[in-house]
Amino acid sequence: MGKSNLRKSNHIMKKTLTAVAVLGALSGATLAADVTLYGVIDTGFTYQHTEGGDDSFAMTSGSYAGPRFGFKGTEALGDNLTLGFILEAGFNSDTGVQGEDGKIFNRESQIYLTDDWGTLGFGRVGGFSSGMSSLSWYWDFEPFETGYVDAGIQASQVNVWNVHSNTIYYVSPTYAGAKLGVQYSLTNEEDQEDARWVNNSKWLNVALRWDGVNTKVIGAVEAEFYGDNADTKNFEDAYSFKLAATWTPGGAATTLYAGMNYITNYRRISDANWNDFDIDGLAESSDGYDAISGFLGVRYTVGAANWLAQVQYQDGEFEGAASGQDGDFKRYAVGLGCHYYFSNRTMGYAVVSWAKGEGWLNKEENITNRTAASLGLVHYF
Repeated sequence: MGKSNLRKSNHIMKKTLTAVAVLGALSGATLAADVTLYGVIDTGFTYQHTEGGDDSFAMTSGSYAGPRFGFKGTEALGDNLTLGFILEAGFNSDTGVQGEDGKIFNRESQIYLTDDWGTLGFGRVGGFSSGMSSLSWYWDFEPFETGYVDAGIQASQVNVWNVHSNTIYYVSPTYAGAKLGVQYSLTNEEDQEDARWVNNSKWLNVALRWDGVNTKVIGAVEAEFYGDNADTKNFEDAYSFKLAATWTPGGAATTLYAGMNYITNYRRISDANWNDFDIDGLAESSDGYDAISGFLGVRYTVGAANWLAQVQYQDGEFEGAASGQDGDFKRYAVGLGCHYYFSNRTMGYAVVSWAKGEGWLNKEENITNRTAASLGLVHYF
């Protein structure tokens, strides 16, 4: 699961190399000397007990931060104009397997221009209101930073780890602690554009974030506009609204978190961590899934340890199934854990979570009604 590359980037992910040392052996190209190699390794163990299913214990990768390596660099073009790029590849640190078949730089692949007027970029990036890629503005608004099985907010929200290809984005300059971001994907979840523009599904994300002295606030809307093809032409457009805030009293060791997510007409739940209801029914329905979820969290710092806790609740309704089977759905999740920082670059984690869904379920085994425990190490380079 993804984390923002901005996390601790000023002091834990910098190792600037010369062009020949970084990519010369890979491409044979002559590159600017400010190309940077960075990455994350996260390996641990996870135990899960699933209601109605079997217990499992496995070595796992990316419980907290998705393992990755990447290259980024900039070139000054003059008159305050700078060109930059980011190429980031995900992998499983317990096996070495590529994170997504068919994509080398599956986590991020973008080029951008930045100046006094802001930043304009193009490529494959994560959403502002997600926990993925260098553009994530959302990961630090909850104590588990969108990690672990059901401890992070993926236990009750959608689009927490989403990445979109063929995206155009703009980020404004920061004024009085506030910045605005707009993203538009020409293909939504697909990688390839359709021959006919109207057949493409599109995706929009608009987010506003404000960072004060002791308080941070973010508000965002995401929209999925379905294309005019045989599979999606009768779908109503889906919307997700997110609002979250953090507060750290001056000089205090405690940070408080709160937030909510309202979704309407949703059919794709792949970027969440719950899927207990009838996905086929959603796809066939004239309407989608509507729900509101909320969370409250806390982080308490004692020396090198951060103690974490969070509770989540979702209340939703599904209507319009072709079979006529409608109903309510509720989900509860609780997470407890500890992050221990051995250094600025190395962290150990121990996290437990519990989650349960109630209402209209379509599976013989409720695979997301579960208890989970994760133990592992994360290293940034």
